[in-house]
Amino acid sequence: MTARARRILIWSTVAGAGTLLVILAIGGWMLRPSYLKRLVIEGLEKHTQLDADVESISVSFLPRPRVTGAGLTISIPNRPDLPPFISVASFHVEVGPLSALRRHVNTLHVDGLKVAVPPKDARQALRDANGADDKEGGGKSEVIVEHLIAHDAELMIIRKDKNKRPLVFAIHDLYIDDLGFDRLMPFRAKLTNPIPAGLVDSSGTIGPWTKEDPTGLPVSGEYTFTDADLSTINGIGGTLTSKGTYAGPLDQISAKGTTDTPNFTLDLGGKPVRMTTTFAAVIDGTNGTVKLERVDAKLLNTAIVTTGAITNLDGPGRHDVNLRVKIDDGRIEDMLALIMDSPTPMLVGDLTLESTFLLPPGKTRVPQRLQMAGRFGLDDARFTNAQVQTKLQELSRRSQGKSKEVEIGRVLTDLRGRFSAKNGQLALNDLVFQVPGATVALNGTYGLESGALDFAGTLRMDASVSRAVGGFKSIFLKPFDPLFRKDGAGAVVPIKVGGTREAPKMGMEMGKVFRRGKK
Repeated sequence: MTARARRILIWSTVAGAGTLLVILAIGGWMLRPSYLKRLVIEGLEKHTQLDADVESISVSFLPRPRVTGAGLTISIPNRPDLPPFISVASFHVEVGPLSALRRHVNTLHVDGLKVAVPPKDARQALRDANGADDKEGGGKSEVIVEHLIAHDAELMIIRKDKNKRPLVFAIHDLYIDDLGFDRLMPFRAKLTNPIPAGLVDSSGTIGPWTKEDPTGLPVSGEYTFTDADLSTINGIGGTLTSKGTYAGPLDQISAKGTTDTPNFTLDLGGKPVRMTTTFAAVIDGTNGTVKLERVDAKLLNTAIVTTGAITNLDGPGRHDVNLRVKIDDGRIEDMLALIMDSPTPMLVGDLTLESTFLLPPGKTRVPQRLQMAGRFGLDDARFTNAQVQTKLQELSRRSQGKSKEVEIGRVLTDLRGRFSAKNGQLALNDLVFQVPGATVALNGTYGLESGALDFAGTLRMDASVSRAVGGFKSIFLKPFDPLFRKDGAGAVVPIKVGGTREAPKMGMEMGKVFRRGKK
């Protein structure tokens, strides 16, 4: 090596070492706790338009440079009554001089992270204030964190009513990449949903921060909801799984997805049945209310369309359910499975139904709280009990005035009516029950829990009473035929139905016949 080459090498080494020393010196100067504290506070306030503070920041250099902090808070100005929007108990990050110069750090570890989404009135006040001045908000991030890792974090939705407890979501694991104020930030999270209780695994993006509403961070992504215990909602049961997508600010999220509950139950005495749904809903994070824009459910083989809202109330498991339900082409046996725990349904047939469905909160069982009102229809219905079918065949034969020798095949029935349910009683109005040759019109009540029947109405037959009875007795009844003949029918007989669901009793109200005959 020539002398000139050696001099060039020496000067290059000295220059490189000098440059390195300058970088180290500047980096070390920038890692001063007082400078870092001011940098963090000023940066947070500039980009969020909120009040920021850090209790303490310290720096250690061995074995590697590390910045440690405690008591970081980001709060809504002039609202000391609200908890900080973001609070961190402690944090640490390993950062070298080059990283300090680039303002680019690798991994930020956070403990005790809490995000408290404020109520709508506070957010609106922020939007009004930030939209009325020249504050920039958001803007290009001056410091980028490549990875944020938080364990056992917490998301709280603060209610407007201070007397109501906030909704709390426990976030077990949270990972955010490319953390900055001016960008979409990819995240992965695992959290526990409070009601119904279950584990949510989600991934998507959050951000960017906006000047107008810095507390309304938009989120979007997809989720998987597993092992959701529906029994945490008083009155229903089952284990639900769900998959779907969502998007919106933290307090107003639109969600679409599917659910599957293989063992769904209602507290009506029935058995577990499979129910699947496809849904579109809006979740109001300020109060936990879920607005069901449309739910297409499948209960066994019956398709059900539902709209309405499930309002979350204060206290665990307290919800006010207000829905509209429509069935265009269902099966009655599928619905009966929810209220009757028997291996064979008592009735099978085609079902149509339109109804309101109200289930207010309470500790009493569902039959006492359930409120319904609507109409229904049954076509080509058939009772599965052989004795009931035999009685219906006999009713049809007699109502047509046919002799015992005439064979009556399987009797299919049609049923129509309006209904309402309240305080454990199902009221049926304008109930019309038809078999060939006869029409039964009834009004009355049915006990949802007791199964007690209390109905009164008329039996309208094509045949006269004497022909319906037939045989030797018809001779004695023939003079009474005019008493029962009415409106072109062979006979109209006042009847009543009592007893219970398991043992119904049907009889004639002869007093009404003779009172009618005197008119």
